[in-house]
Amino acid sequence: MKNQLLPEGFRDSLLEAAETEFKINNICLDLMRKFCFQYVRPPLVEFENSLFLNNEKQKNESFRILDPLSQKIMAIRSDITSQIARISCGSLSKNLRPLKLCYSGEILKVKNNNLSMSRQSTQLGAEIIGITDNLIILEIIELIVKILKKLKFKNFFINLSMPHLIRAITNDYKLNDYEHNLLVNSFKNKNLDEIDVLNSQVIDISRFLLSCIGDARKSLEKLSAYKFKSNTKKEVLTFTNIISHIKTNFKSDKIYIDPLEVDEIDYHCIISFKIYSESFTELFNGGFYEVNGERCIGFSGLVESLIKK
Repeated sequence: MKNQLLPEGFRDSLLEAAETEFKINNICLDLMRKFCFQYVRPPLVEFENSLFLNNEKQKNESFRILDPLSQKIMAIRSDITSQIARISCGSLSKNLRPLKLCYSGEILKVKNNNLSMSRQSTQLGAEIIGITDNLIILEIIELIVKILKKLKFKNFFINLSMPHLIRAITNDYKLNDYEHNLLVNSFKNKNLDEIDVLNSQVIDISRFLLSCIGDARKSLEKLSAYKFKSNTKKEVLTFTNIISHIKTNFKSDKIYIDPLEVDEIDYHCIISFKIYSESFTELFNGGFYEVNGERCIGFSGLVESLIKK
């Protein structure tokens, strides 16, 4: 065979690499099952209207194909989390809550990104559907920590943020769409020079929040003492209460907070988080979210990112 060139972002996983990925996948799934998560396997391809669940980011990331049988457009999944949401409020809607599901499978993306140069990856993760107690996040973090320690990651750190904080500030100070977007971009770029046209109180709050980025043990008391308006205060109070439990239960682990972190997919609520290696490789991400009126929490990561370089 003369031409063995693969499309950009696709590769053969061979010999030692394939064996390593297989072992990592099995270690993660075995630990998830020990935490009573049940394994599910959604299909690689679905009709696009059921796959995306109104997620515009996934629509832009996914390959489309025409089903020759139904003559309908189908999409190849670029993320499995939305499929778990579909299953939980569909086939498993009558199952007892909280419903604990785990998964692993191939995903395809139209474009690569900073997280992975590949357009084909193996995603794995776990979700808890129908929760009533926010402190269930302690179980999720415990599971992630056990996985990383089993994979011999030592100097990883956990970064937590408030996905609805900007929305709360916008509501408190009645910002219009232009001002809201200005605030989003400013937080995203960590550049407060962009918001010098906004209300002086918004600028002061933004500067204070910027100063709170870092070690949770140092910033939490500082964040709790600041006098916020009602909507922002509610977000911060919930956040600081949960973080205080996290730092108490995971004293030996590095816990950081980033109040300016922007949830670009606008999917999470209450708390979102990312776990990084010492080389700042993103290992896992997750957080709280809602599906069909049910509060949920979960996390996911790419097997390729869990291979120690």
